[in-house]
Amino acid sequence: MTRKLLLPLVLLLPACSLLPWFKRPVHAPPEEAARVEFPLELPKETRTTISGAVATAMQLAMDDFLPLDVKPHRGATPEEVCLYQRESYEVIASPAPHGAMFVRITLLPKVCEKGGPLLDVEATYAVDVAGRRILAVQR
Repeated sequence: MTRKLLLPLVLLLPACSLLPWFKRPVHAPPEEAARVEFPLELPKETRTTISGAVATAMQLAMDDFLPLDVKPHRGATPEEVCLYQRESYEVIASPAPHGAMFVRITLLPKVCEKGGPLLDVEATYAVDVAGRRILAVQR
C-alpha cells in the first residue's frame, strides 16, 4: 500500500520547484556589512514611524503592484526602467471599514516623465491586513 502512494509522491516532488516560493531580500557580504555604523538612536528630525498594520498593507499592495522579481524588458527606455523602480512611487495609506486599509500607489511627479506626463500609473488597494490579502484593486 505504501509503495503505491510513494510513487506519485516522488513524481510530484519536482513540480514543487516550479512554485513561486517567497524569496528573502539579498544581504550584503559580511565585509560590506561590517562597515555599517548604527546610531545609538534614530534622529527624531528625520525618522518616520509607521504602524505594523500600515507597513503590512503597504507591502502587500506594493508586492502586487510591482513585484520585486519583475524586471524591465530587454531594450527598455530609461523612462520604462524608471517605472520598474519602487522608489519612483509614493505610497499613501488610510484606514478602511472593517479593519482593512486603503493603499494608494502613485508615480512621483516628474520622476520618470522625460517625454511628457505619464497617465494611468497608479492603483488603489483595499487590503485585509489581518488576513494578509488584497480585497480589491482600483486602477
